[in-house]
Amino acid sequence: MTTPSGTETGTPPTAAGGVGSVAEFEVGLHLLADDPSLTFVAFVAMVLLAAISVRFAFYAARNRRASVGTGDGVLWESLLAVGAVATVYALVGVLEIVTSIRATFKQGVLLAVVLLLALAVREVYYNAALSTDAEGRSEFRGRRALELAFVAVVAVVVFGIAALGLRRELLALQGVGALVFAGYGFHFGRRQTAAAMVQGTMLDSLLRHLLPVLAFATLVPAVDLATVAGLDRVVVIHLQVVFVIMTATALMTATIKLRQNLATL
Repeated sequence: MTTPSGTETGTPPTAAGGVGSVAEFEVGLHLLADDPSLTFVAFVAMVLLAAISVRFAFYAARNRRASVGTGDGVLWESLLAVGAVATVYALVGVLEIVTSIRATFKQGVLLAVVLLLALAVREVYYNAALSTDAEGRSEFRGRRALELAFVAVVAVVVFGIAALGLRRELLALQGVGALVFAGYGFHFGRRQTAAAMVQGTMLDSLLRHLLPVLAFATLVPAVDLATVAGLDRVVVIHLQVVFVIMTATALMTATIKLRQNLATL
């Protein structure tokens, strides 16, 4: 929730609207949970994530351009989307600190990042399966319908919280959705890492860099389940900031891998 001044507090979620009034827009420092230390750490975390996400998107785009005709286009497009959406999330987080904007739906944006990461992990497995198994395509029938269902969950969370505020039902959907998306991605990740024929390949190495990003990014929206369970919202915000930092750190190593892969193309 937010106070009339736009400062986030530890009050449990209610049905209050999720987006601050444009008429009350102000530029200046706005503390998170009235805590200067938390606000400083959150600002650094969001700026760090924004910078790394831009680089991640940049190298994903360059890999896509260098891999034209290789059949990896969907994978690089997924990773490009990961970087772009993560950048949006981080910039919104910065705006919440330096302006009176209160985008309570922003964790739903990170939920979209989790979904895109899970789909990227699936594409890694998909590409490897096609290169080692002529029957690999048969395992992916119906994936479009499943993707649409996942996208619908993200849309409900983002637009629902934007319109209705931090309702417990929406936070529960956000948390469960994040865990389901992560489980979907790790299912394909486990199958990929267990495949002896692809161990040590570029796809295998890329996957091992993406899985930590998926794990830490999942925890940011998923920890809101603790809010539903009654944990003080201020504590939840502290945990989310920590997980954002861990996500940025993991994404940095994945960015290095994308740059290294580009040099081999």
